[in-house]
Amino acid sequence: MAEAQPRLHLWGVTTSRTLRAVWALHELSLDYVAHPIQPRTGETKTPEFTRINPRQKIPVLQDGDFTIAESPAIIAYLSDTYGTDDNRLIPRDPKLRATWLEWCFHIAMELDATSLYVMRRHRELKHI
Repeated sequence: MAEAQPRLHLWGVTTSRTLRAVWALHELSLDYVAHPIQPRTGETKTPEFTRINPRQKIPVLQDGDFTIAESPAIIAYLSDTYGTDDNRLIPRDPKLRATWLEWCFHIAMELDATSLYVMRRHRELKHI
């Protein structure tokens, strides 16, 4: 009997955002198929990938016929869908979950946004 293929597919590689999703998959001990496409290479602009994610961004997780993008959303989905009391990544308690969301928004708006601004504004500093 052939072994069942994992139903989870993760699209993306080489970014901290993709690493967050990979980390969650590993913490939850989930099998998945990796599709190592990179940003800024044209791989996310292909018609095939655009059908998966019309925003043409990575990471993207496919679970059967369900597709979700954005690393915090992927982590929350994986935790809610596959987490157990022993390995849950996101708290169920509304106040604790709100604190988790607060940190997600802080990272996206303060850390990621600032880093991207510096990278785009100061292209002459690529050597750093």
